[in-house]
Parts: sequence; C-alpha cells; structure tokens
Amino acid sequence: MKQQRLKRAARILSVYRHNFGLTPPYKVLIDGTYAQSALSEKLNLAEQLPKYLGGPVELMTTRCCLAELEKLGSPVYGALHICKQQTIERCPHGPPKAAADCFAHLARRSKKKDGRKFLFATQDPTLTEALREMGGIAILYIAHKTVLLDPVSEATKAEVDKPTEDLENIRALKEQLLGKEEKRKKKKKKGVNPLSCKKKIVKTQAKAVEGTKTANGKRKRRKKEGGE
Repeated sequence: MKQQRLKRAARILSVYRHNFGLTPPYKVLIDGTYAQSALSEKLNLAEQLPKYLGGPVELMTTRCCLAELEKLGSPVYGALHICKQQTIERCPHGPPKAAADCFAHLARRSKKKDGRKFLFATQDPTLTEALREMGGIAILYIAHKTVLLDPVSEATKAEVDKPTEDLENIRALKEQLLGKEEKRKKKKKKGVNPLSCKKKIVKTQAKAVEGTKTANGKRKRRKKEGGE
C-alpha cells in the first residue's frame, strides 16, 4: 500500500514538474486547517512530506494565515504554534486577508512564468475547489492518517493540452495568411544506365607460334611437304 501511494504521488508530481515547473526543493504552503489536521492525526510534516514527495521540502505559511489563527484563539493554538515555526512567505496584503483569499492570490501569482511555484496544503474544501479550477496547482491534503496529493484536476489536464491546441491554431492561421504550400513533386529515380553495368571485355593477345625454338634460341624451319 505504501509503495502504491508513493508511485501515485510520483505520477502526479511528474505532471506538475514537466508542465508547470514544480521542482525540488518543494515549497509547501500550509494553512491553519492543514496544520490542525496534522496535529489531530499526530503527523510530523517535516518528516512525512519529504518522504512522500521524494525530495527536500520547505514548509511555509503567510502572515495572513497567522493573523487568522490568532483571531480564532485557543481552539487552534496548536495549529498556530506549528505555523509559527515555518518560513513566512511574503504576501502583499495589509491589512491581512482571510487565509483562503491569501493562498488563492499566491496561486494565481505562481502561474506566471517568473512566479514562485508552491504546493498548497489545505483541508479547506472551498479553497481546494478554487485551486482545482485554476489548473496547474498542486494540492496536498490529509486523509486516513497520511499526507496525500490531490488528483490532477480537469482544469490542469486542459492546461497540459493547451500547447497542442495553440500549435494547431498557429498552423491554421499560417495557412490562411500564406496559403497552403504546394508539395514539391518528387523526382522519379531514373533506371540504371545499362552501359554502366556492361561487363568489361578482357582482350587476350593470341601468340602466333611460327615454330619451336632450339636450345641456342634459333627457330627451326619447317620442311615443306613433297620435297624440293
């Protein structure tokens, strides 16, 4: 079961790595709901996430998230304590916004070419659905006492297919503007020149033998038949 879970995570991550530039070390933004769930399930995120994702992880949160937890008070004190131990990712909100709105803003910003890439860890169903609809956003959640990656959403699949569609549109536009290029006629291969295949005639010189030679090199004259 563990191996299947890790293989599933690797398949999902490969989609985000090859298409959206999500690479290790993974920056994981956690909100109060995720921290509270990890506390309830007694999960050590700093240990579990690197093993599950197969690479180094940097746990992060935002000032908006901390401000929200501080307002909620003692019921989420444990989650606040966990979040305070993480790196604070800068957000432009002042005064602070709700954590869900803050995370949604960072998700939209991460979709830009030069945007920082994150995995968003949340148990908030409303935020999760909003991130799914954006496409290209990796989402972490907790279920069955373990950390899991959300399946690739339909919006993400559509984002992956976009380059192919764009290429077809460019080709169609090119045909409209320049017209279809006429295919060049292929030259037929000519047959082999029969003369080039003709075998060479080897000339043999026949030696005319006029007579046999004696030991001193002189030829013997043949006697004419019938006498002189």
